[in-house]
Amino acid sequence: MRHPALNKPPRAVSADFPLTLLEDIAAIGEDPAAILTRLRLPFAVDDLRQGRVRLISDEHFMAIYRTCITLLSDHANRERNLPPMSKDEVDMLCYCVINCETLEAVIQRAVRFCAMLGGRAAELSLEIQDQDAIFHMDTLRLPHSTSGLFADLTGLSFYHRLFSWLIGEAIPIAGYAVTYEHRGNTETLLRLFHHPLLYRQQGNHFRFPARYLAKPVVRSYPRLVELLRLFPFDLMRDPSGEFHFAEAIEHLINTQLARGEAVPTVAQLANVFNISSATFRRRLADESVSLRDIKERCRRRLAMELLAPGSRLKIAEVAIRLGFGDARAFRRAFVQWTGRSPDAHRTALAHALPQASCSEALGAAPRSQVPGRRSPHTPSPAIPATSRGSPSKRQPSR
Repeated sequence: MRHPALNKPPRAVSADFPLTLLEDIAAIGEDPAAILTRLRLPFAVDDLRQGRVRLISDEHFMAIYRTCITLLSDHANRERNLPPMSKDEVDMLCYCVINCETLEAVIQRAVRFCAMLGGRAAELSLEIQDQDAIFHMDTLRLPHSTSGLFADLTGLSFYHRLFSWLIGEAIPIAGYAVTYEHRGNTETLLRLFHHPLLYRQQGNHFRFPARYLAKPVVRSYPRLVELLRLFPFDLMRDPSGEFHFAEAIEHLINTQLARGEAVPTVAQLANVFNISSATFRRRLADESVSLRDIKERCRRRLAMELLAPGSRLKIAEVAIRLGFGDARAFRRAFVQWTGRSPDAHRTALAHALPQASCSEALGAAPRSQVPGRRSPHTPSPAIPATSRGSPSKRQPSR
């Protein structure tokens, strides 16, 4: 089931969704009215119950969801004396997988990352059965726990949506399998998590075609930083829907160049996406971008890094790394990019470096330490996370 794309967020969310969450936190002893007051929302619980408010904004729903799922997760953890996992740790998991080459590598790294958290995360594992891959997320929460159900559904949804976003397409699944008893609200939960729920299963998991494990990661670090401003609380949005083909191609070429490998050909790039060369060219043309322009941007970016102060590479070696036939061709291209030769650029940087060092010695604050500037890695408020202490039973395999 597809839902609205990230770049086209829903204008309104049914009041059934926040009401379900608020009733669940009331069941564990929390005060829904106090929560809405603390969030400074322009409606009360009775407004939702009595139908005076039938729709709320997407932003208001995300605020309610973030607060409620945190409370529910903390309660589910306390039921079994499990430690919490922070939002900062969730973000760090995402940062750790963004540079993986394929979806399978992403899952393998996520398994290892969660195993290092000492019980603050779920026990993750990947199982292959014929043509299917099964992603397991095992926890120690009680099977009758309402708060545990919501927390684990959030975890399964988080991984499914993250994996889909990383490869730039929705990964088809039959539903989310959970260990919990059926709790009702079937239609509301289906609309909230966008997939059927399979109750009383052997462990929490979802199944998808194994061929997706070879799909390449096509997202970049800057896009991840942007995603994490709302993710994973933006349940009404589809992160995999915001996908630009040219951006994915640029990311793949940057990755190849950074590894010292040759720039992929049209046929090689088309093969990554299982499309013909003609379709590949047409999709770039639809975005008004040419492969030549993408290659030039990637080469220029890497050239600037390889010519930076401290680099010992000769101009001829830089040319080879960038895929030029010889140093002369690289020099011509660099002059077109910057208006000066690579040697002149390197010399100018070398002369500028002592001045920068002098400024720092005199006490100039680095950019990241300017008062009022928030670091992108500033610790974030805690969110729920499933917990498991033992290492993975199923080793990621193909």
